[in-house]
Amino acid sequence: MASYVSHLECAYTGQRYEADGLHTISDAGKPLLVRYDLRRLGTEVRREDIESSSEPGFWRYSPLLPVGEPA
Repeated sequence: MASYVSHLECAYTGQRYEADGLHTISDAGKPLLVRYDLRRLGTEVRREDIESSSEPGFWRYSPLLPVGEPA
C-alpha cells in the first residue's frame, strides 16, 4: 500500500524531517506534524474505499496513517 505522507514538520520551527525515519520529537523538543501529499491522495484514494474496507479497526485508514508496511 502506498504512503501519502510527504514529510514530517516541527510544530514550532517548521523544520522538515524525512518521513521514512524514526522520529519522536523535533530537534527543538516539539511535536512533529505529519504532512500529506493531498493532491496525490485525492486522486488515488476514494472515501468509499476507506468506508467499505474490510480491515479491522483503525487499519481501515491505513493510507492515511504515517506508518510503513507491516513486517
